[in-house]
Amino acid sequence: MDLDKAGPGPGSARSRGRLPAQLRTLVCERAVLDRADGSAKWTQEGSSVLAAVYGPRQAKLQKEDAERAVVEVVFKPRAGLQGHEDRSLELEIRGILEGVIPLGMFPRTSVMVVLQVLQDDGGALSCALNAAAAALVDAGVPLNSMFSSVSCVLTSDRRLVLDPDALEEQAAAARFCFTYPHHFDLTTAVPAAATGATTASPGADDASATAVVGESVLGSRCVGAFSGDELLDAAALCRRGCERVATFARLSLAKSLQAAGGA
Repeated sequence: MDLDKAGPGPGSARSRGRLPAQLRTLVCERAVLDRADGSAKWTQEGSSVLAAVYGPRQAKLQKEDAERAVVEVVFKPRAGLQGHEDRSLELEIRGILEGVIPLGMFPRTSVMVVLQVLQDDGGALSCALNAAAAALVDAGVPLNSMFSSVSCVLTSDRRLVLDPDALEEQAAAARFCFTYPHHFDLTTAVPAAATGATTASPGADDASATAVVGESVLGSRCVGAFSGDELLDAAALCRRGCERVATFARLSLAKSLQAAGGA
């Protein structure tokens, strides 16, 4: 199991000492389940989601597609039975995953992603998507693009704040969650030898490469009352947040590979 953390800086007017555009502390643990093909636990302070990936494997006959893989998503709430909201989230997450997995490579198979909410202090959807991304990588599932997700809210005084906790979500006039594709510009990477960074596996010298977040949105969830300009501002804020999430995820993966190589 590999665990890595990235914490926010000091000072702010928000209740927990964060700036409006500041993320909560990120923690990613990989390979946490023995029986899954890939797994990851993604935590953003009080919010935590465990993701397990099974497949690609032979699809059940009634779900089999002769030309492509079938993506199945199960979203389990922290407590109680699934409700309408949970099933709605399953559809949204499945749509995003179908957009990044090259389904045509695996006809007649299924890829199942099971997401279990362990703690929910705001931003559960973005936390689940980031957990799914890490688990898919851990399972070795090919992806057309990596992706990351961030939430934000519009406060009652019309200010945007990134990565809200549950209290901020409850008091918000509107809530947003955006998911973007990303890649890394290796031409801007600083060699590890020059920075003193620890490297891991081929390409780990590029751990300091710049995260490039695409302009196209893979998925969005917007709830509440907001103007067109506020929607665009929210998308831009989440896109900047996704850049930081992507950078953290890459560093976490590099450390995971280093730990596996040294085992």
